[in-house]
Amino acid sequence: MPPAAVLLDLYDTLVASDWREWRDAIAAHIGVSPSLMGEAFDVTRPARSVGAYGSEAGDMTAILEAAGVEPTPALVEELITAEQEFFVQAIQLYPDSLPVVRELRARGSKVVLVSNCSHDTGPVVHRLGLDDEFDALILSYEVQARKPQAAIYEAALEAAGGTDPADAVFVDDQAAYCDGAAALGIGTLMIHRWLADPPEGMHEPAGHRTIVDLTALL
Repeated sequence: MPPAAVLLDLYDTLVASDWREWRDAIAAHIGVSPSLMGEAFDVTRPARSVGAYGSEAGDMTAILEAAGVEPTPALVEELITAEQEFFVQAIQLYPDSLPVVRELRARGSKVVLVSNCSHDTGPVVHRLGLDDEFDALILSYEVQARKPQAAIYEAALEAAGGTDPADAVFVDDQAAYCDGAAALGIGTLMIHRWLADPPEGMHEPAGHRTIVDLTALL
């Protein structure tokens, strides 16, 4: 029997991304070091992930301030446009992602996207057509909770028709986020995509079964 619900992470699970390339590009554009830019992304990430800055412009303003750069409206708008243009090439679905999602839904599973992300992910999700491919999208900045907080998994289960945790499976590339799901009784799979390089780093599975692609769900 297929699981009643499958909860899937976005970055480095469903899509490949290279955030360091964007970090380096924006650093060069505003005249700071890549390491300082990385720190600005890191220090603002928790708040950006729960929508604390209110908008994509608010997120970019916070990043620039953390990097010690004046966030003029013109610069903020310029960088948002550049970011979305960059993401068109830099963020792409893995070949197995949509075929597996479609097959799971055909077999009767509710499939829910569960992502720690900020406002800049909204356009990415829409560009890739994920609104139509998933039963629900749970984006942390919209629900104001982030993995591994219980509330984001609970929102996903509710969006999957109130699925019992024991009847759900969660897939993510981060051990801590799998831990959060397991604490609620959700089954977990930790994915290690070839060449994935997430900002959080790659960690040992810590008791979670490891897979290398999503076809293991079928």
